[in-house]
Amino acid sequence: MFITGPAFIILLLLGLLAIWLYVELASLPGKKAKERNHPQAEAINVLGWIGPFLAGAGWAVALVWAYTTPVSEYAQRTADAKIAAAGESTTNTEG
Repeated sequence: MFITGPAFIILLLLGLLAIWLYVELASLPGKKAKERNHPQAEAINVLGWIGPFLAGAGWAVALVWAYTTPVSEYAQRTADAKIAAAGESTTNTEG
């Protein structure tokens, strides 16, 4: 039994939709990591592409990882904020 005209077109469109959806979802963690200037953006991108083959768990990990701040950057920003706050408190008491 062969697939006729309308059924073939519908199946073709569904296949193209599935491919487009895979590409959009697989590239999402990498795009978000690059937007946020994440230092491991390339690793996040790779995990985003292979994640759907790992039952989706890898993709979910990549998406969460894209939104995290590395500890070293967080520590640096915290230290900078403490230094700035200390500088402000000394200028306020001298005045």
